[in-house]
Amino acid sequence: MNFQSSFKFFLSSSFKQLPVLLQLTFTQVLRRKAVFFYFSLLGFFLLGEWTCTTSVGGETSHGVSPYMYFILTSFWTLMFLIILTSDLLRQDLDSQVHTLWLSRPLDPFAFVGSKGLTLLICVVVFILLTFGISTWFSLEASWEFLFFQGTMMLVYSFFVLLVLQITLSSNQTLAILTSLGLIVFALILDFVGYNQNIDASEEAGDIKKFVLKTIYWVLPQIGTVFYHSFALFLGKADPKNYYGPYSFVQVGVWILILKSTLWWTTRRKEI
Repeated sequence: MNFQSSFKFFLSSSFKQLPVLLQLTFTQVLRRKAVFFYFSLLGFFLLGEWTCTTSVGGETSHGVSPYMYFILTSFWTLMFLIILTSDLLRQDLDSQVHTLWLSRPLDPFAFVGSKGLTLLICVVVFILLTFGISTWFSLEASWEFLFFQGTMMLVYSFFVLLVLQITLSSNQTLAILTSLGLIVFALILDFVGYNQNIDASEEAGDIKKFVLKTIYWVLPQIGTVFYHSFALFLGKADPKNYYGPYSFVQVGVWILILKSTLWWTTRRKEI
């Protein structure tokens, strides 16, 4: 099968089989305790709105602060996606359920991709519910929350694809550890790069600065996407942090690379 016919088969099979695959995956997701643990954060937000009191600069406010909504939603979602994406795919591979599905005229990429797409739909539902709670108690619609959680979807999509790729190529444990390690490393490095601290450092030599900036620009700038989205959400973006908008494009390119790699893997690997 040449590339053109393979691509046509991929498109036709995806449109025909994707609804069924999504329904199957939703059933799998609902059987996982992790999804209820994920949505339990909504209960925390409700409890916080009723009981929390925050004092900043002599001013007292009741309820959950906007920045806590954004931070908790972002990191809670990442943990949910990393753990459950790998778990869903690993279970299918271990139980050989995928053999039954792939015996049909079904594109393997559509089968694997439906796992991630289903979880991203769950994330969208969670974000909308969080937005609803925040709006209900603040009596003001925080459209910025929706918009900048929309930019965070770049990070969420990146990790879904990364976890699928590593789980398919290696194993679940490596996928989770690699993803968590990348989050920690990127948050540290991107904080330095995003705030222009690399160039401003007097202790680092030219070679060290070059190496750090090279790593910063080559690795996916997931930390910069978070920092810039958060700063824009709070309305406190500093003009010196002009790397922020470029990070959206850079992570978008990484998503395309991972999609292509995953598509290629599903055609070269026995699954």
